[in-house]
Amino acid sequence: MYQISVACGCNIGRVRANNEDNIYLNGRTLEQINRGLKGTLTSKHLLDTEKCFAVFDGMGGEQAGEVASFTAARALRAEQERLREYMMRPSAFLKQACAAMNDAVCEACEQLPYGRMGTTAAALLFTAEEVYACNLGDSRIYRLRDRVLTQMSVDDNEPAPEGAENRKTPLTQYLGVFSDELTLVPHLVKSELRPGDFYLLCSDGLTDMLPNVVIADCIRQHTSVKQSTEHLIRAALQNGGRDNISVIGIKVSELR
Repeated sequence: MYQISVACGCNIGRVRANNEDNIYLNGRTLEQINRGLKGTLTSKHLLDTEKCFAVFDGMGGEQAGEVASFTAARALRAEQERLREYMMRPSAFLKQACAAMNDAVCEACEQLPYGRMGTTAAALLFTAEEVYACNLGDSRIYRLRDRVLTQMSVDDNEPAPEGAENRKTPLTQYLGVFSDELTLVPHLVKSELRPGDFYLLCSDGLTDMLPNVVIADCIRQHTSVKQSTEHLIRAALQNGGRDNISVIGIKVSELR
């Protein structure tokens, strides 16, 4: 049987006055209005039942970003409770969860005075022997296996103009899109678990500050998932910390 060790950090960064990120730790979320985490949350989980983790990066004026990311995280919690009740297939659950989260954010758009809002979503669902990655937007999912870092998620951004490949471009998919505008197509990837695998969920507050080679190096330097997670956030802050930074590190081990 496999076990996962989890470490989560969420930092407001050096520039933003508010935190539009939220996280989902197998049932736990941050409050709607928060300033991140003061420390690092750690936990261990046996994979005897499905375990779900996610990062959300909200968008919108005033408090709309915070509302969107919190609304999505809360909707995911409700969907995970249904997963346990109805024993759904993991891929079907993730697609349904994306639809439910999108509906919840769209409903908040209509009910609250903030106007349009949205949020990215990057989630990992662990089963006894596999992990399913799912994303909408540009929050990312990585796997470090045998010291090689692989991006499992797909960035939902418009193509950059020629000669400006490093420029940030608008999102093409995110939670908070009405059905008459676009049909969301979540990106789904399945992978078998192996002992020693390190999975990373993160908002663009990390990836805009650190190239992949630095991200991989921060993880490789430590055997502890907590130390790797803290190193990643520290490095992003040292490189400017221009956005909120959310990081969930997950390391797989085998119980003998």
